[in-house]
Order: sequence, then C-alpha cells, then structure tokens
Amino acid sequence: MGIIEDGIAPLIRSIYQKNSKSFWKGEKIMKKKLSKAYYRFLSEELNSQKDKGIISKQQLEDMMTFYEEESHVNFIKILVTIGAVLIGLGVLSFVASNWIYISKVFKVVIIEVLVGSSIYASFKLEKRYPKTSKALLYLSTLVYGAGIFLIGQIFNYGGEFTTAFLLWTIGAIAVGLILNEKIIFIFSHFLLIIYISGSFNDNIIISSLILIAIFYGGNKYFNYCKVITFFNNLTGLNFALYLLKYMNLSSLYTALIFFLIGLLIHYIKHNLNEDIFRFQGIIVMGLSGLFLTSKHLWEELSFISNGSFIAISFAVVLLIYLLILVKKGLLTPIIFICALILRYYFDTLYDFMPKSLFFIVGGVILLGFGYYFERLRKNSGGALDEKNI
Repeated sequence: MGIIEDGIAPLIRSIYQKNSKSFWKGEKIMKKKLSKAYYRFLSEELNSQKDKGIISKQQLEDMMTFYEEESHVNFIKILVTIGAVLIGLGVLSFVASNWIYISKVFKVVIIEVLVGSSIYASFKLEKRYPKTSKALLYLSTLVYGAGIFLIGQIFNYGGEFTTAFLLWTIGAIAVGLILNEKIIFIFSHFLLIIYISGSFNDNIIISSLILIAIFYGGNKYFNYCKVITFFNNLTGLNFALYLLKYMNLSSLYTALIFFLIGLLIHYIKHNLNEDIFRFQGIIVMGLSGLFLTSKHLWEELSFISNGSFIAISFAVVLLIYLLILVKKGLLTPIIFICALILRYYFDTLYDFMPKSLFFIVGGVILLGFGYYFERLRKNSGGALDEKNI
C-alpha cells in the first residue's frame, strides 16, 4: 500500500494541478481515451484516494473529466457504416451503368451532389445520431475518391493513375485532421502507400516527404495514438523502400539498409510510443534478415562468386541474436526464428526426404514452436505486455 500511496497520490495531485486551470477557464478539454482495464484502475484508485481524504469528491469528478473509456467494436456503428458504403456503391454502380448516356456537365453535377449531400447529411445527424453521421462521413470520403477518378475519365486527363491517389490522400488528410476523425486519418495512410508504391519510377520525393511529415505532426491531434504511430512508421518505411529503388540500389544494399533501419528503430530511445517502434524494428530486422540469408543476394557483389558461406554465417549470427531477444522476454523474434529454421529446412531437405515425412517433420517443428511460445507466455505471468511485443 505504501508504494501505491507514495506513487499514485503525487500523480493524482500533479494531474489535477496541471489540468484544473484549463478546466476552470472553460477551455475545451481533449479527453484522453483509456482502455477498459486502465480506466477502471484509474477510477478505483481515485475513489480510494477520495475515501482516504487525500482528494475531495469534486477533485475526483474534475480529474475524471479528462479521461474516457476507449470505445470497443460497436455493432450499430459497423451496421450503419456497411449500409452507407453499400448505398454509395449502389449509386455509383447505377451511375456507371448509365455513364455513356450522361452528359459531361451532368456527370460532374452528380459527383458533386453525392459528395455534398453525404457531407451535409453527416453534419445534420452529428448530434442526434453520431454513429450514422460518421458512416456518412466515411461514405463522402469514398465518393470523393471515386469522383476524382471519374472526373479524370470524363475530361480524358492524362498522367499516372497514382495522381488520383495523391489528390485523394490530401482530401482524406484534411477531413481527418479538421474533424479529428481517426479512421479517415488512418485511411489516408493507405492511400499514400498506394501512391508511393505505384510511383517507384517517378520523382515524388518532395510530395511524399511533406505528407509523411503531416502524418507525424497530425498524430499530435490524436494524442499520439499507437495505431496511428504504427501507420506513420509503415508509410515512412514504404517511402524508404521507394527512395532506395529510385536510386537504383541493388537488392543486397537495400536489404542491408533496411536491417540497419530496423536496428535503429528498435534501439533508439525516445518518448513517442517506443513500444510500437521496438515492435516494428524487430519486424523490419526479421524480414530484411531473412532476405540476407539468400546466397544469390550476396553474389550481386562482383568479388563474391559463392555467397553460401556469407549467407549461412549471417543466418547463424541472426539466429543467435534473435535467441538473445527471446531470452530477454520478447516474443516476436520467435516468429522469425521459426521462419529461419523452416527456410533452411525447405531448402535443404525438400528434394531428399519422402514428401510425407517432410511435411510431418515440418508440422512437428511448427507444433514445437507453438508449444514453446504458449509456455513462454504462461510462465511470464502477464509480464510480456505490449511493451515487450
């Protein structure tokens, strides 16, 4: 109890002192969303401190206004979202089937009416029916994107199809940030990834860097959400791949650079959702490491005629390193240890073993890793949380 009182009480007082000024000034409060377990823990601790007389009932109520329980999957929200999307697809399908019979001006009017009406309906229903309102807002974002492609078709605009994804990304980012819509903001990351992935032969460095910078900066408006941080990094990694390909770097150097990027992401200390960075760092290291176990990759170097020795040596070092990470309590490296063993198992024994025995042994290996993985989690007693992914 002494630890809780010494640790929680000062924290509670600091929270109250930090936030009470803005509360009494009447400023708009940005509520921080907590998981159900954390919200319940905070509520119980605050009530415990109130019962002991450390804080008053009014202080408790004031502090709880700064937090809210994170919403889980909502059936109504899913239902209305699917309904809105189906309506949009139905209307677009009807328009597309009669597209050749509609004049250019009327086509543009139809697109503008669809986007405008869905946005207008979303705002009108925002207060009374917030879930339906959000579904209509998602619909307007989809119709806006479809409209970009259709207008390009109407007026026979040239250029790459990726330009449409760039314009769609910009619009989605604006809606996501202005209306503080997390799902739309995350969706804009997917759009940018499509834009970058389809432009490997084009110079899109400036536009991509600007949008990625907006992604990282925009995460501030979502209280540095872990999911958004994950997609921020994913977009950045996608851009790094584009940049290396645009520079015509060989596959070997690309894999080596990504392995180094993974190390940096995993080990550099900072305060921005560090657990997400560590997790993605292991993923990047694992994937690029598997590529570097290929002898053909090393043979891209002119002075290496047989890359088997280097590839196997790297695989051994990688395996030892992954085992060290597992020993430290990290679970994700087990996936790549399993992949690494199976990779050499397939390469070495597929042509020499009877197929039935080959698959049986492979299955035993997978079951063994599954058993080890489960036992490790149980023995951790809950210690392997999201910070030790």
